[in-house]
Amino acid sequence: MDLLLILTYAAICIAIFKIFKIPLNKWIVPTAILGGIVLIGSLLMLMNYNHPYTRFAREYFVTIPIVPAVKGLVTEVNVKANSPIKKGDVLFKIDPTPYLAVVKQKQAALKEAELQVPQLEAAFNIAAAKEEQATADKDRTESAYKRYEEAIKRVGVTRLLLS
Repeated sequence: MDLLLILTYAAICIAIFKIFKIPLNKWIVPTAILGGIVLIGSLLMLMNYNHPYTRFAREYFVTIPIVPAVKGLVTEVNVKANSPIKKGDVLFKIDPTPYLAVVKQKQAALKEAELQVPQLEAAFNIAAAKEEQATADKDRTESAYKRYEEAIKRVGVTRLLLS
């Protein structure tokens, strides 16, 4: 890797010197070499700093993390270490107490909603009766208005005299 970086930098420097026809003198060549040392040195330092390292050994192996879809306290582990398992085997059990509490809470909310149904039906019936009453009042007022209009036309009295 180091050699590849050095050769790449040297090739880039030679190409730049030939393409742009830069004259080689006692200042430009040492500056290019010093720039290469700084650039490649900093790249190598950054790569070594971010590279995992151990003094003892380098081991690579594939692991499969087992993460449950729910959170909770593990109450029982049903698998032994380094033993084969099959698809569908129960690996561990989680404490069901928090989930049972949520189920009971939802059941209580369901019962409350079921108890509110008759009250809501009664309120609906009251509103329907009020709507029928308002319709009847409107019809009665409309028929009275029509009677008065016909009486005014028949008798010939103008509205100005009535008011």
